[in-house]
Amino acid sequence: MASILYSIVASDTSSTPLAEASLAEGNFNLLALKLLTKVRKNSSVSYVYENKYIFHYNNEFGLTFMCMTDAAFHNRTAYAFLFDIKEKFIEKYGENAKDMQGFSANREFGNVLKGKMHFYNSDSDSEDKLKIVKENIMKTKDVMIENIDKVLARGEKIELLVNKTQQLSDSAVKMKNTASKVKRFMWWQNKKLTALLIFIIIIILYFIITFSCGGFSFPNC
Repeated sequence: MASILYSIVASDTSSTPLAEASLAEGNFNLLALKLLTKVRKNSSVSYVYENKYIFHYNNEFGLTFMCMTDAAFHNRTAYAFLFDIKEKFIEKYGENAKDMQGFSANREFGNVLKGKMHFYNSDSDSEDKLKIVKENIMKTKDVMIENIDKVLARGEKIELLVNKTQQLSDSAVKMKNTASKVKRFMWWQNKKLTALLIFIIIIILYFIITFSCGGFSFPNC
């Protein structure tokens, strides 16, 4: 399934990322760091890598928000992800975030990035996701799409190595957790149903005994 594999937040004033997250293993962070040095201020650009992967970025407020996706992943959804994490980052750290030290937001915001990546990678088109994508359609019309060879000088290009084992592992853990929740829910449902049946049986027995004994005061018993 096409998905967001890597994301990074960086300041224009530092060569070190502020936060990053990955759902796969590989050396794509090295290529991302090279691309960060080519960022155009206040712009949105997508760089295509050999028709296999795409690096999308949005630069604003002296900050760059970038992600790497499979080539088949929808551009609009990728940029909805970028605009979403940008809003969350500015909301949390303010526009002065561009002056933060490298990786200073990684512990807190790294988890936010990973959570948002799972959210936008999910098959379900939730109302929240569709709303965010729809709200950002106009912003994506000005996105420039270029071949990565156009921006990297000779010798700068890195052969990408991508291993999605970690992504599959994360998905397996997520499925296991979901299965556990369903199993627990069904167990409680069965317990409730059993309790209800016992209660009904007691009520029926009570009325049978009451009827057999001639009434509620049990005169014949």
